[in-house]
Amino acid sequence: MRVRILDLDGSLTQQSRLLVGSSAEVVPLQDWGPRLRMACSFGRFRRFERLLGRCLPPEREPTITFCGSGDFHHVSLALVRRLREPFNLLVLDKHPDWMRAIPFLHCGTWLRHAACLPLLRRVYHVGGDLDFDNAWRWLAPSDELRRGKITVIPAVRHLTRGLWRHVRNVPLRDGEGSVTPERIARLLRPFVPALARWPLYVSLDKDAMTSDEAVVNWDSGHLRMAEVSAVLGAFIGAARGNVIGMDVVGDWSPVRLGGTFRRLLHWTEHPALAVDPAEACRTNERANLALLRSVAAVLARPAGRATRPSRPADLRRAG
Repeated sequence: MRVRILDLDGSLTQQSRLLVGSSAEVVPLQDWGPRLRMACSFGRFRRFERLLGRCLPPEREPTITFCGSGDFHHVSLALVRRLREPFNLLVLDKHPDWMRAIPFLHCGTWLRHAACLPLLRRVYHVGGDLDFDNAWRWLAPSDELRRGKITVIPAVRHLTRGLWRHVRNVPLRDGEGSVTPERIARLLRPFVPALARWPLYVSLDKDAMTSDEAVVNWDSGHLRMAEVSAVLGAFIGAARGNVIGMDVVGDWSPVRLGGTFRRLLHWTEHPALAVDPAEACRTNERANLALLRSVAAVLARPAGRATRPSRPADLRRAG
C-alpha cells in the first residue's frame, strides 16, 4: 500500500523515520488546519473536499493516509466519499463519532454521515469506551444499530444503558486478560461472510490505545499496540486481504484554531493534558511505524492462511 500524509497540523512531518521509511507522499494543507480542526460548516468541508479532489490523484491502488490529530477525524469522511465501489468500514476509536442531529461537521459526527453513504455496506466499530452509554447515547444512530448496519465491539466492558439493552455488544477483552487472536476470531465469526464479500476500509484513531502507546489530544483508551495489530489482522484476514484504503489519526499537536466557535469547542471538549511535544512525536512515530508493519504483515499472508512471509517491499523499509 502507498503511504500519504495530509499535513494539516505539522505533527507528521516531524517524524523523519516515518517520512523516509515509508516514502510517504506529503500533501501540504496546514493553511486548512485551523479552519477544519474539531469542526467546520458543511460548506467549508465541501470546499475542502474539492481541494482534495484537485490535489489527490484517483485511487488506483490502496493508500494509507495519515491525517494528524484526532481533531481531524472528520477528514475520514472526505476520504471514504472518494471510494467508487461497495465497501465495509472498520473504525477503531475510543469514541463513537456518530452523533446525529448536529448542524455542522465535527470530528464526533463524521461516522453518522459515512453510515448514510449508498456504497457503505456495514460498519464495525471496535475498541470504544467513552460516550456510548452516557448522556450522549441519545445521539446514537439507533436505527442502524438495531438493524445491524453498525456493529459495536467495545474495548473492555459491555454497554448496558438505554438502547444498548437491546443491541448486542461483546467487548474485546474477556475480564482482565489481553485481546487474543482466538477471541477476536470468535467475535468475528458471525460477520465473516459479509467481511469476505466486500472490500474493507479502515479508519483508526490512536486514542483507542493506551497513553504510553500513543499521545493524543483527547483522552486515551485501553488497547495495546499488540491488540490493535490483532484486530487489524483479524479483520483484514476475514476480508481476504482486500483492503481498499486506510486512514490514521491520533497524533498529538498544539491546538491552533480559527474562529471563536472552534475555540469554545476546544475549551469545553479537550481534556487538560500535560504533554512533552518531543516525547509525543517519538511515541507516535513508533506507533505509526508499528501500524505500517502490522498492515504489511497481514497483507503479505496468502488469502485465508495464517502464515507470515516477508513484507511487501514498499512498506518493509518503514520498519
